[in-house]
Amino acid sequence: MSRDTSKENGGHGDDVVASDSPIRPQRDEATENPSEKTSDTMTSDAQATGGDRTAASSGKTASPAKPALLIEDVAPQKVRDRTDLMHLVLAALIGVAATLIAYYLTGLTSGVQSDMERAVEGASWLLSMPFTFFTQLCTVVIIGWVIIQTVITKEWVQCLSSATALILGYLICDLISWLVVRTGNPELITALISNNNISGTLLPDLYAGLAAFLTAAGPMRMRNSVRWGWIITDVLAALLVIVSFESPAGTIVSYTLGRAIGLTTRFIAGSPSFGAWGSQITDAMAMIGLKPVRLVRRAEQDGTADIADGLVPDSRIYDMTCADGTSYVVSVSDEQRHATGYLRQLWQMITLTGISHRTDRSARAAVRHHRNMLLDLRHIGLPQLNPYEVTYSKESAILVLTKDEVLSPCDWSTVTDNDVADVMAYLHRANTRGYTNRTIRPGSFARTKDGRLILTGWDIGDDGSNGANIAIDRVQMLAALMCTIGIDRTILCGIRAWGREEMAALQPYVQSAVIPMETVRMQTWDRRHSIKTLRTRLGQLVDEDEAEQTVPVTVTRFSLRSILSIVLVLIAAIVIFTQFNLDEMITAVRGANTAMALLCFLFGCLAWVGMTITLTAFTEPDKRHFFAAFMAQITTSFTAVSMPAGVGPAFVNLQFLRKTGHRNSKATAIMSAVIAVQVVATVILIVFVGLFTGRASFGSMVPTGTVAIVIAALIVVGSLCMLIRPLRTMIQKKLMPILSQYAHQLAALLTQPATLAVACFGAVLQSVALGLSFWAALMAFGYHSNVVETTFIYLLSSTIGSAVPTPGGLGGVEAMLFAAFTGTGVPGAIAMSATMLFRVLTYWIRIPMGALSMKWLQKRNML
Repeated sequence: MSRDTSKENGGHGDDVVASDSPIRPQRDEATENPSEKTSDTMTSDAQATGGDRTAASSGKTASPAKPALLIEDVAPQKVRDRTDLMHLVLAALIGVAATLIAYYLTGLTSGVQSDMERAVEGASWLLSMPFTFFTQLCTVVIIGWVIIQTVITKEWVQCLSSATALILGYLICDLISWLVVRTGNPELITALISNNNISGTLLPDLYAGLAAFLTAAGPMRMRNSVRWGWIITDVLAALLVIVSFESPAGTIVSYTLGRAIGLTTRFIAGSPSFGAWGSQITDAMAMIGLKPVRLVRRAEQDGTADIADGLVPDSRIYDMTCADGTSYVVSVSDEQRHATGYLRQLWQMITLTGISHRTDRSARAAVRHHRNMLLDLRHIGLPQLNPYEVTYSKESAILVLTKDEVLSPCDWSTVTDNDVADVMAYLHRANTRGYTNRTIRPGSFARTKDGRLILTGWDIGDDGSNGANIAIDRVQMLAALMCTIGIDRTILCGIRAWGREEMAALQPYVQSAVIPMETVRMQTWDRRHSIKTLRTRLGQLVDEDEAEQTVPVTVTRFSLRSILSIVLVLIAAIVIFTQFNLDEMITAVRGANTAMALLCFLFGCLAWVGMTITLTAFTEPDKRHFFAAFMAQITTSFTAVSMPAGVGPAFVNLQFLRKTGHRNSKATAIMSAVIAVQVVATVILIVFVGLFTGRASFGSMVPTGTVAIVIAALIVVGSLCMLIRPLRTMIQKKLMPILSQYAHQLAALLTQPATLAVACFGAVLQSVALGLSFWAALMAFGYHSNVVETTFIYLLSSTIGSAVPTPGGLGGVEAMLFAAFTGTGVPGAIAMSATMLFRVLTYWIRIPMGALSMKWLQKRNML
């Protein structure tokens, strides 16, 4: 019988090998040097020998000796729990949020403080309590209790790290308090300090010190002194806040600061291991019917995942032999190391859209899922690792694999085209049954014992996958193969295994966001060109026109488009809340004639019709959607609140043309033609109307000096570009061909008389409609003016005001309209009221209309 050596190993319950190296290579027990055997093995041999002698002396037949249990494993004294980093980030975010709320929402914080003061009036006896003495007493009790328990267990590193965190908590909190006071910001100081402050510092350093100390002392499940220490600290903080001795914001900031310091200290010093090691693993085998006699841990491969358990990240691999001679591979996943995989799953769920996701919150769930994936793949006839069973011990999940199927890493120098086509067919077979791998990288390829090339690493794969997941799987495989065997062989093998049409259909999914980092880190992967090369080669498998019309599928939530949309919304919100003077606008609208105000709005809507006519005049007849184009013009009203005048409409219309089937170059040429027609038509209209009215405003209002300076600056820049040889070469080789094609298409559009006439009509209608809208705004306040003259002054002043780089020309347009019309004799009060009414009806009221129109277009995939 093998005796239990756990007591001899410090009471940790682990069978630890008495050897110089914590992990020894597996050896044949029959030839093992007796002097190198573990203490368990030697003890069992001695007992067996003694038993044989006794049996021989008594003349009885000796029973077979029980096989000795050999364990080669050493539990670490400390581990770095990666969940500490998650909690560190969370604590920092809470602290920053509390500071911002206290600073910017002073009404809220003062209201909370006032409510607490009223609440304590019913318990005024609390104010007479000696809280200074209580805080000192609680501090001594908490620190003493935790330190005593730590010293009893002889965890000196824990004592040192806890004490260090305590000191740092107090010092850093006092330092931050001093820095905030030195800033002299009265609002921030008032938000963080209480009127009856008893701590003596801006931030109550008591909570920073205790929070840092208790956090560094370890998790609450480790010892009851830590748990009760948190309870006492929380109760004390609540009482001091209730009696207004400390402010809520200052207490929260101090708490989170101490928590962050403690987590940092704990991560650096390490936490106790709560996983299963040594004999705890062998004991867990009994729950699944196994009787191990040998358990040897494999050396880790420089932090990389081991192919023996299917590339499970952060797992420990053991070779195990049982009493019946059967060998197994044991994969142990610890909860303390599972945070990395969970964060990776969460990040994919946050950043990727349109595809299904899974999140395994615990190591147990992840291991069970991996076991099920392997069994499912084997069930459909695909060779894969053979799981025996899953078991658990302490905070570890254990996957036991038989050695019926052993995988070996792929040697890419020996891979043939048949091997590549075979592994592509392997993935195709899994995909047709709904299984996807989700992280195919160069290391995911392995050979079975019979030499077949297959895919491994199905730990975060899933079943019931949609088409997007399947396409991403294949794109990941193409990218991995591209890095190892080259793009030419990859494309040829893909056509052979999947077919030309299926390969071409992957082009919209070829995006950097779906490529695993292991592939991106390959030396053969070019971050700037590899994606483009793969997308181009897939596009060459179909007709050129069809390839150009293929638009990348949206798989990322934080793409350039989504970020731009968020920025636009934020800018719009800022503009609305900072510039929207509701009182003045209400006053202007109330004093206006209702009929003329309605006419002002209708003329403004007529401008949308003119914009639509100009846009659709240049579009291809089979891709012309007049109503959708009209909705796009309404949408420009929303972008105008977040982009400079002219930029928003161009951006929306360009996206609309692309979505309606126009190639990128064609869409760009159309938008250029639209802008050219609008600019030329507006200039000609201004000159013509100005000459017709006889006004001298044209010469006085055009900033000729500014225009000349801008033109001269552009000429200087262009000349320098052409004088510098590298820039000139780049322009000639890369820019000129694009500009030549663009100019050819633009010329083709502008040399169609009928099309040009329609487009000009739309541009003129747009300008005239806006001029009439402002004329109606003046009429709404009883000021009668000449329609033609009003249109001229509006066009001129609006054009100049729109040059201001603010959203929709905000501020510049209003200033120019007011200055222009008061300069022509319009009373100031009427000019201001008419300008406010005009901007309400042609700018502000259009914002929600544009947002609704954008939703309508996006729902129909036209924007």
